[in-house]
Amino acid sequence: MILYEFIIMPQNGVMEEILKIIDYRFTNIAEEIILHEEYEQTKLIKHHDESVYEHSVKVAYYSYLIAYKSKLDWKSCIRGALLHDFYLYKFNKRGNIGIIKDSINHAINHPKIAFKNASKYFELNCTEKDIIVGHMFPFGMPKSREAWIVSFVDKYIAIFEYYSNAKKLIAKNWKKAFAK
Repeated sequence: MILYEFIIMPQNGVMEEILKIIDYRFTNIAEEIILHEEYEQTKLIKHHDESVYEHSVKVAYYSYLIAYKSKLDWKSCIRGALLHDFYLYKFNKRGNIGIIKDSINHAINHPKIAFKNASKYFELNCTEKDIIVGHMFPFGMPKSREAWIVSFVDKYIAIFEYYSNAKKLIAKNWKKAFAK
């Protein structure tokens, strides 16, 4: 069984969140998906400031914690959250002129593609389908409480990932500016 836990560790002088989850309930359910050959491709796709794999595992873990404590279907939360971004392509943003259109198209289409991929490799229940298809609120509309949890956790984590990415970009530009 694979075990992980979330810890904060210094890397290159910056505190980074390192993913390690140690929770037998979580790993029991997640293992089938995270060890799947096709799903492992998500490790190679950049998403915000990390890989789709790392992002999805974080969303799944935090969604599971909320669902478990709320006595909701935490197993479907884990599975649906792991598969919510199972789209298997690199989202390439064009320059400034097309970025808004590209982002909206991605927000609308990637849940459909993720659902198609997820259903090809895994048997999904109605809650898991709702989580995958509805997670991009307001472009998708979650129907279950579990799907709302995953949608909000996804947004919450994305904010921190974008912030981390922006911080690195600013630091890199500052180094260039003062190196001259």
